Amino acid sequence: MVLENKSYVPTLAIRASEMNGLEFLPGATKDRMTPCILLAPWANSSSLDRAIDRVERAFPNRNYFLDIDRDYQFTNLESAPQQELARLMEPDRAYSNWIEFVERHQWVWPCIQSRGQSEAELREQIGAIQALGRRYCMRIVRDRFPSNIEEIVAAFAAGGAADFAIILEGGWTRDPLSLAVWFDGVIAESLQEIDATVPVVLSCTSMPKMFSTFSGVTPVPFSNRQLVDQILRRSNRARVIYGDWGSTRPREDGGFANRPLDRIDYPKDGAWYIVRNKDDEWDFEAAAEELIENSGVWDGNLGIWGEEMIFQTAINEEIGIDTPQKNVAARVNIHLHRQAFYGQPGLEAMDFDEPWED
Repeated sequence: MVLENKSYVPTLAIRASEMNGLEFLPGATKDRMTPCILLAPWANSSSLDRAIDRVERAFPNRNYFLDIDRDYQFTNLESAPQQELARLMEPDRAYSNWIEFVERHQWVWPCIQSRGQSEAELREQIGAIQALGRRYCMRIVRDRFPSNIEEIVAAFAAGGAADFAIILEGGWTRDPLSLAVWFDGVIAESLQEIDATVPVVLSCTSMPKMFSTFSGVTPVPFSNRQLVDQILRRSNRARVIYGDWGSTRPREDGGFANRPLDRIDYPKDGAWYIVRNKDDEWDFEAAAEELIENSGVWDGNLGIWGEEMIFQTAINEEIGIDTPQKNVAARVNIHLHRQAFYGQPGLEAMDFDEPWED
């Protein structure tokens, strides 16, 4: 059965912060999750295969779902990896380019590419994946809800119930609970033909897009867990699995005009604590000191890389967090760890003492 003994399916883009946060997790944490990775070129690489190399360095010898990152912004179609990604998006011959790419990478469980596909073409693609002996995934994205949903469901329903999972992706929202109606509707109406034993992952993110209003130590609650609990109580699905974006967001156009103000982000089970102070000109070191010494929310005994990075920052940011990207990597690392072990008693007492290299 797909996702057997897995409690968490985070969606992660192939960006440095996400890959570093994933890489430095303990092996026991990685064993509790099956991430959904969104394929895009790795920075300054010569081939799209290098992106897979980076994922599998971060998540070695474990299966993961792979989808095409449709939010990736093409900037240079003379670049070989961008050309490769564009070819993977071509729907010709039931996405044969996608199938060939998947075949080269043994740990990949692919998301079926459904854009513009008939039921027959979808069945052909599913059959090709099954012939490789792979598990696979139906990934439905709210902001790109497919016009051919009936054909998708019919093709998956015909393919058997034991070798695929469904990811319902809500994307970014201010309030995860506001998506309950959408999730309920898709499960109760669109997925009626799908065997109730097929696991369904509910994913979304509410990580803030702007931080300029935060000052001091500010909790930002997220209600993804409550959302999953609500849907589970109302659904006939045998397995509804928790998903999120690992405390990140989908890619967006553009970026910051200026370097963001130094801050430290600290995840707890149901909230992120944003630590920054523009008026007092806190740098990373000052923010880390405030979190550890004065906030009352610091644990410090999880035994994982992200907390160690914050602790080192309070001593000297040059050996800890000294860029916004390192802050995000530490946040992702702690968030993934907490959500993978959510509800497990004695998390702080577990021994995750594994070597890592900065």
